[in-house]
Amino acid sequence: MRIYEITMDGRDPVKLTLNLGALYVLSASEHDLWDRYNALYTKLQQRKVAITELEMGEMIYIAYRCALLGSDEKPMTLQEFLTDMTDSREEIGKVFQQLYGVQEKKQAFPMPSGKQRRR
Repeated sequence: MRIYEITMDGRDPVKLTLNLGALYVLSASEHDLWDRYNALYTKLQQRKVAITELEMGEMIYIAYRCALLGSDEKPMTLQEFLTDMTDSREEIGKVFQQLYGVQEKKQAFPMPSGKQRRR
């Protein structure tokens, strides 16, 4: 199982995973979270529709809940998690990319043609 971490304010980093086994257990034990995961994942797959920062935070929260499955630790609520999660958009984006394999869109720059420019 691949485990990632994200920094939390005032506490140790929390573990995250989207292992298929963990998602399977989540689908059986936390049906509301499973439904939300599917809705967000479907939206993410539609390349025409961008997800919001809050939705990205929710998806990271679901990965946190997957990592806690089978643990005795009491999970944070979504609001607690989002409040305590780092404010670093760079770290959030990096962790999100690791979890979901999403690449940021690169700006399209014109490719040089190899022809000499006229002066």
